[in-house]
Amino acid sequence: MAVRGAPPQHGAPGERPALDRRWLAHLRRDGAAAGDGATLAYSGTLERGIAEFNDGRFFASHETWEALWRDTRYPERLFCLALTKLGAGFEHGRRANPHGAAKLLSDALAFLAPFMPAFAGLDVRALHEDVSAWLRAERSSATPTIRRAPSPSPSPPAGQRG
Repeated sequence: MAVRGAPPQHGAPGERPALDRRWLAHLRRDGAAAGDGATLAYSGTLERGIAEFNDGRFFASHETWEALWRDTRYPERLFCLALTKLGAGFEHGRRANPHGAAKLLSDALAFLAPFMPAFAGLDVRALHEDVSAWLRAERSSATPTIRRAPSPSPSPPAGQRG
């Protein structure tokens, strides 16, 4: 479904980062609804990435969410991009690359912001706050955990269960 006044879904080769920024600006500027992420909420790929991330397997979570990102349309694609950046950012932190970690995690926070307070059944506000606190604490050892949103998530769309 096309969103009125929204940027296109696809760009020329090499223009994906610019298209991501256009979609992010669209969501911020126009107050465009990002939806609730119900389709993503019941994705086995999303769940696998969450389990990997919460287990501290950050590179694996990045790879898993990147596969989901490839198959997802905007604006949900930005949410998947944020998750890939979280996985990569914490992997950089683990490898003692504080500059790389800070850059990727700051980017992830920017892409997560339009999806607060909850999206795809996840507590995005808590995740955003936890990652922000981690960055302010100058890369403390405790990494955030991705949690379910406090409110009940919607019923899965037809064909999305299991």
